[in-house]
Amino acid sequence: MSIEQNTVYSTLLPRHIRLLRLNTNGLDTDIGVFEETELRAASPFYALSHSWSEFAHDTSIQIGGYKHNVSSQLADGIGRLRALASHATSLDPPLNLIWIDSICVNQNCTTERSSQVSLMREIYSGAVRTLIWLGPSIDSSMLGWDLVDRIYQVFRAHYPDLSSPEEIPLRTYSDSFHQASGLPDWTSPSWRALFQLFQLRWFTRIWVVQETVLSPQDPIIVHGDKLYPWHRVEWAASWMRRNGYLRLHQTPSALLHIDNIGYLRRARAKWPLVALMSITQNKFHATDQRDKIYALLGLAAETPREILPDYSLDIKQAYQKVTRYFLEHDGSLSIFTRSHGTNGSLSKRRRKDHFEDFPSWLPNWSDFAVDDSNIRKSFSWLHYSDNKKPVCLGFPEHYVAAGNLSLKVHVTEDSDVLCLDGMRVDKISQITSMSDEKILRSDFDRNFASIIARVCAVATALLIEKKIETWSMQFIQTTAAEQQRLGGRSWMQFFEDGLAYLYQLVLANEKLMATFALYDSEDGHFLQWLKASSENGEPEQYAALARNFCYGRCFFITSAGRMGIGPSDSKVNDTVAIIPGGGVPYIIRPEADDWLFVGESYVHGVMKGEILQEHAQGNVQMEALTFR
Repeated sequence: MSIEQNTVYSTLLPRHIRLLRLNTNGLDTDIGVFEETELRAASPFYALSHSWSEFAHDTSIQIGGYKHNVSSQLADGIGRLRALASHATSLDPPLNLIWIDSICVNQNCTTERSSQVSLMREIYSGAVRTLIWLGPSIDSSMLGWDLVDRIYQVFRAHYPDLSSPEEIPLRTYSDSFHQASGLPDWTSPSWRALFQLFQLRWFTRIWVVQETVLSPQDPIIVHGDKLYPWHRVEWAASWMRRNGYLRLHQTPSALLHIDNIGYLRRARAKWPLVALMSITQNKFHATDQRDKIYALLGLAAETPREILPDYSLDIKQAYQKVTRYFLEHDGSLSIFTRSHGTNGSLSKRRRKDHFEDFPSWLPNWSDFAVDDSNIRKSFSWLHYSDNKKPVCLGFPEHYVAAGNLSLKVHVTEDSDVLCLDGMRVDKISQITSMSDEKILRSDFDRNFASIIARVCAVATALLIEKKIETWSMQFIQTTAAEQQRLGGRSWMQFFEDGLAYLYQLVLANEKLMATFALYDSEDGHFLQWLKASSENGEPEQYAALARNFCYGRCFFITSAGRMGIGPSDSKVNDTVAIIPGGGVPYIIRPEADDWLFVGESYVHGVMKGEILQEHAQGNVQMEALTFR
């Protein structure tokens, strides 16, 4: 048969899809033929989830006599599917028809691509199940899968009747627990094999979230010749997370991604799009950065016309459209945790792509070039504890800087301009750098004691106006962003933890001890008070949270004598603003007659709505702030 090129696609009718009927004759170079069908009338079919290669069209295949270029990884996968279709397997019904996004959709037709993406939810939920193609196996693959099995068996031995991972008790990792579990020692090659296994690109691809979550039956992982049930990986990942394993550098971060996907699979209430984007933004990557939005629409609780897939928009336009939708419908500034800022969010060094034309206020959901540990922690968070209830993105309940004031967005003709009501409440007068874009999290953690000692020395300038007890409380709250609940600690417990850390810090640093001595009303009083007040404290509890929230940020003192932490590129004379809809204050910078959005901050003394009283008394004015 002669091979033709570029004629494999005909125009699809509305709500129609193409399915690939696999050719089971292994000697035939033709992999199969396309069959067009109305989606709801389709015969039983499987849906494939695979990783799009950066070398997307390096291998030629033949479909119904027509030549088509795909990645070598996908070509291998189709070969494996043909083998499964031609032999008796446990798949029921037999594998005859398959939907593969990269070839069943004409990727060169923007109109078809947009319309087919709009059908993704129905396609994946209408398939028999999702088959996950990881690629050809390597020598260490079996060792990695064997360890997944062992972890799953350990979990089942402890909890034979458990129905939900949320029922697994939370605990921190301990060597004694690990040894008692029967899992291999950390020096075993099995752990390295596990790490390599979960380094495969599939585990960080944004589209796999939807493709896995929507599978009606348990997805099946196909890796080389091995078939592996998804639920075993999901349970193993959940057990490791809830036993503290996923905080260790020896374990792959992709297991956390699997646990998140598992939570979404179990959720009985659909998540709003903003929550889905928040949980996936740092962890999953896209070939097309518009897909950081579009790949999640099939899971979202809402699919309004304003945010339907539209590949005629460029990346900035797509992000602007969804940002304005969130602002107008949610009334929250929680999405501004990822605003582009004045240096490209976390600087160009940490992004795969640079978007010079992004306005400072626009959230940048594009891929990071670093892993999640090297990205500063957000001050907003997801509220979820019950999979029967919708999840929402917001702020911790004790972050109420703007009280109950409602967000007001002014209409502007320029799409690059955002105008919001807000109040200027303070200015930065002094800054101490803690980390910038050049510092990796591992280096920051290693040097944290010297970094926080330097910050502490600067902050002692406020002791002139404050009692030592008050100063200590404010310093501990500020440097840990008052997030002690993340560690399961009450405020009093955490205060003792912080004091215990300060006590160790001062004892180990003569310069710091001398600095405190200058403000000590009685010789040795400060040290005696620290020691007595921190006897039951656990210094590492404080240090762990402070490292989390100080990384990627600077420490500052304001003109009014407030302590704060904010973006690492904050500058002296930057303004602290309270904007309705924001649980935290924002650092903004004047630029001609307008403002640049620098980023979110924690500023002690304004986090609980204290500014509202000043506003009511007329001391602070609400005004329209125009951001570019």
